[in-house]
Amino acid sequence: MSDAAPRSERMKEGRPDAGRPFVREVRTTAWGPLDAALAAYEGGREDAALTVRTDVADPEEMTVAHFYRAPTDMGPVERTALAAARGRVLDVGAGAGAFARPLSEKGLEVTALEILPTARRVLESRGLTDVRDGGLEAVDLEERFDTVLVMMNGVGLCGTVSVLPAFLAALANVLEPGGQVLVDSTDPRDWDVPDDGRYPGEVHMQLVFNDEAGPPFPFLFVDEGLLGEVASLSGLRCAVLARDPDGRYLAGISRKEEAPADDVPPGS
Repeated sequence: MSDAAPRSERMKEGRPDAGRPFVREVRTTAWGPLDAALAAYEGGREDAALTVRTDVADPEEMTVAHFYRAPTDMGPVERTALAAARGRVLDVGAGAGAFARPLSEKGLEVTALEILPTARRVLESRGLTDVRDGGLEAVDLEERFDTVLVMMNGVGLCGTVSVLPAFLAALANVLEPGGQVLVDSTDPRDWDVPDDGRYPGEVHMQLVFNDEAGPPFPFLFVDEGLLGEVASLSGLRCAVLARDPDGRYLAGISRKEEAPADDVPPGS
């Protein structure tokens, strides 16, 4: 797929004003199967599994235990994110606390954002003391963080390429001076181009647990080149900090006028 005009045009269309807040409309019903799967796991179903459907690949099964994984069970991308996190941390879409809990146990101050009620209860039961209902809108206007963490293909939360500039700008807007956004995605450039001509990483996703299927919703996987271009349009610097063999990578994003964070050895 060509890098040129269509991609740049979509980026320009989605470019936000610098101070514009970003609030993603999330229909909890779309993520409802995940909430139900977490509730089943908490109720003793250790084999509970979530099915993830997309329009670009065969359905995949994800065990709920994966959301509780320990750092020793993580790959280079996730271990590097844990090693690079510093200061006051904002975990966006914290899930069951796979990142928030070990960071809190290291002594960092962690704020966990989560839209799912079962996940919030799990976070609190695992020792997190600042757990909030919602996304970035749950952050007070004057609050700032040294690290904003958006993991498990976190770029996907913005849904489409056109929304990506606003998403990155909003994440950067809650950073302290010298702060960093740590976000991961998976490079989709080798995937088939959809028949409708959209960017290959713009997928339609659906979550299923038992007989409960949520409505499809947009989810974005983005290559590192495009992520860097979009970040630059918003006055941000983007650097790849780690890679997994499956094409997943971790990006560190900071403001251009500020010095980049110290390098972190992959998989630390």
